[in-house]
Amino acid sequence: MLFSKLIDHYALNDLHKDRSEEYQYYIDSAHIPINIDRETFFEVPASLSDIGLNITSTDKGYSIGEFGFESLIPSGDDLNDYVRGEAFLNESESKPHVIFVHGWRMKGFDRVKKIFHNSIMNNLGWNMYYYTLPYHLERQPETSLYSGEFMVSANINRTVESTRQAIVDLRALIQWIKNNKQGPVIIIGVSLGGFISNLVATLEPEIDALVSIMYSNRLSYSIWNTIPGKYIRQDLEHHGVNYNDLIKYWEVTEPNQALPKISKDNILLISAKYDQYVHIQDADLLWEAWEKPTRYVYNCGHAGIVLKRKKIAKDTISFLQNKLTR
Repeated sequence: MLFSKLIDHYALNDLHKDRSEEYQYYIDSAHIPINIDRETFFEVPASLSDIGLNITSTDKGYSIGEFGFESLIPSGDDLNDYVRGEAFLNESESKPHVIFVHGWRMKGFDRVKKIFHNSIMNNLGWNMYYYTLPYHLERQPETSLYSGEFMVSANINRTVESTRQAIVDLRALIQWIKNNKQGPVIIIGVSLGGFISNLVATLEPEIDALVSIMYSNRLSYSIWNTIPGKYIRQDLEHHGVNYNDLIKYWEVTEPNQALPKISKDNILLISAKYDQYVHIQDADLLWEAWEKPTRYVYNCGHAGIVLKRKKIAKDTISFLQNKLTR
């Protein structure tokens, strides 16, 4: 336990080497979605007619390149408003399609790839899409100091809208795959990507399986009670926002507010007992609200994403193969 916590604390200190130099606080009370219908708020306004595919190489029966499309929920920032990611497409379109959703402040897809990529590419031949979250990686605005700075911040409205943008565009991608390809669609989210994947599962019925790894549940809880959120909390408190205010402002983004649209049998949750990024009690809340789907709790911290990646891959792939062969 102590070793796991020490590793997380070391990583957290490194995380905060990059932080906002100026206050991000902003609120427009008239446009905060309080007491709003979730289905309407996260509705996909129009189907994607197509997505751009730029294939740059081939390997082991795969076409490899990038996909992209214009966001259906524009933010006004050109870089952020073009959704993009990496695609690894098998020559057999009937294979399953896996969409990976990365974590907060990620600088690339490497951490997720090191868990799953080689196993899937070499042994399973599944199609893989690496989805870039708003304000991250190539979608990072020029005025942003680090990847993901503007997605979760003390800007209360923008945090809600970036979550909405992530959900709606991910739903649009899922629906496009369902309409244009064969094979089931699987969502695998890690950390903040797990939060986004969980939220989309409460809204999108076209998902065949969900795996959520060391997921956050309530943004308000994470910002107020965990070390990754401490500078955002300081920003909010400096401007007079308290914890109860934040819960109210961000409640619409909480996955535990609704049951998934997909079968509970096709959901796998993975948590870490000593996680200092995502407290186990917040992860418990989602598991219980979702009527206790299959769940593994590892004896590690958030660093288990790296230290236990072989176990994560084995448990995840075994679970999915069992579900997909029924």
